[in-house]
Amino acid sequence: VWSLNNSKKYYLKLLKKEICTIFHYPKDSVNYFLTLFPIFETIKFIESNEKQRSLTIRYNSLRKNPEEIRMELEKKGIRVFVLEKPLNIAGIISKNRLKIGGIPEFLTGYYTLQSIASLLPVLSLNPKEGDRVLDITAAPGGKSTYISQLMNNKGILIANDKNKIRIKSLVSSVHRMGITNCIVTNLDGIILPFIVKGFDKVLIDAPCSGTGIISHDLNIKLKNISKKAAVHFSSQKRLLLAAIDACNERSTKGGVIIYSTCSILVEENECVIQYAIQNRNVEVIDTGLKFGMPGYKKFKGVIFDNRMENCRRFFPHVHNTDGFFVCKLKKLFS
Repeated sequence: VWSLNNSKKYYLKLLKKEICTIFHYPKDSVNYFLTLFPIFETIKFIESNEKQRSLTIRYNSLRKNPEEIRMELEKKGIRVFVLEKPLNIAGIISKNRLKIGGIPEFLTGYYTLQSIASLLPVLSLNPKEGDRVLDITAAPGGKSTYISQLMNNKGILIANDKNKIRIKSLVSSVHRMGITNCIVTNLDGIILPFIVKGFDKVLIDAPCSGTGIISHDLNIKLKNISKKAAVHFSSQKRLLLAAIDACNERSTKGGVIIYSTCSILVEENECVIQYAIQNRNVEVIDTGLKFGMPGYKKFKGVIFDNRMENCRRFFPHVHNTDGFFVCKLKKLFS
């Protein structure tokens, strides 16, 4: 019951309880979100996770001109709203009468289903024709096929994933999208630098808690995010160090590593980058993305490298995309 005698702490506790009851979040998750956002913004974030994102596609210019693909889809009653540069290769489905993942245009690789946020790490990587690129955790293949598309199938892409089941979807995507410059490997990314290295550019889209994509899978919010973060933190650190070791610091075409997650947790993002900075000769540089929010420079009393603000964070309640984190590292001479 509301009363002037009750403290702010009391009402905050009451609010947390209401959020847990209404939205079915564990108490520790709500407590964590409140460390990231003010109270009202936390509610907006949680409410945004209850809404389904618009279906988005990426045109495959390797198969056909994007404008011709758009017109073919319109003839079938599928209206696509094309985004502005640099995301003009993607479109939002605004009207759809058919199963978008089962029509001939999809099966022949004219386009693929892909969220807007998952395009951003590849845009930051900025692959070019003739590059040597490694995607160290590539399945199911959305980012790998986009890398090859930007490379115009010229150069070399190693698309690796250690999961034998997920590798099938990666191989399927590579064939369907007409990718010819890609070698698929099924190895633990942590040992990859001992087998092959010297890449101009490396992408690591690390396995994570998925706290940025709750709207896609509401089961994510039922899990203890602190425990999930602790499970992933060790592998994320090791994978990032492996990605750095596989990169060629003397490359005239890059010498860069992109680290990304679909997580909003600081432990899976800034903490992992800070660990890499302390254990390898790298620095955080500008992602080249002109939107998004800067990375945190401090959290819960921990102070991070000043250049952490060059990272980019994307939140569903702010940017109307999946929650995502993108960091660009430059490997320096030893």
